[in-house]
Amino acid sequence: MKHFAFISRHKLTDEQRALALAAGVNLTEVGDANAFDALQILGLVGGYSGAVVVHPAAAIILRDNFYSVGVFENGLRANDGDKPTFFASQFHIF
Repeated sequence: MKHFAFISRHKLTDEQRALALAAGVNLTEVGDANAFDALQILGLVGGYSGAVVVHPAAAIILRDNFYSVGVFENGLRANDGDKPTFFASQFHIF
């Protein structure tokens, strides 16, 4: 089992936990971070083998420092002008 930090201002959903566990990843909520602050991002992932992030800048920082990056795919993309809705449909590790 791999252990990833979940960096977000949002709480993990049951669907996200289930998708990650099915991929062999245990997620721990560590709070939010400024996606452009490398020291803050790296400080949150110390002791983990990777992290789940939304922002591409955070993903690049993590990959440049040899961490795995997890991303949830949104299965409910809103049409233009509609309220954004999120439902995790798949979990990807890069």
